[in-house]
Amino acid sequence: MSDILEFLQGLYGMVDIASVVAVFVLVWLWGQLGLTGKAQLLSSFATGVVIGIVQQVSTGTVVGFAGWFQVVVYGIILGGLASGAYEAIKGAVLKALAK
Repeated sequence: MSDILEFLQGLYGMVDIASVVAVFVLVWLWGQLGLTGKAQLLSSFATGVVIGIVQQVSTGTVVGFAGWFQVVVYGIILGGLASGAYEAIKGAVLKALAK
């Protein structure tokens, strides 16, 4: 996880840890509310994208097409991180339950 945060910091200069934690908490919440399978995977990706975009826009430094492109890419990376973590945790839990 720290490698991913370092990668994002290298690309974007700043990574708000609170945003990353918020994504994971919201993904957990969607599961508690009954989302499962592909719906939860898609919601984790969408949550990461939205939180990532909002976090970058909140800095007030987004200017022009290049700025918006970087914001969207950051959101996609955060969404992929969230959905990847969801799949990894799900796999670990299923493996532990199978024992």
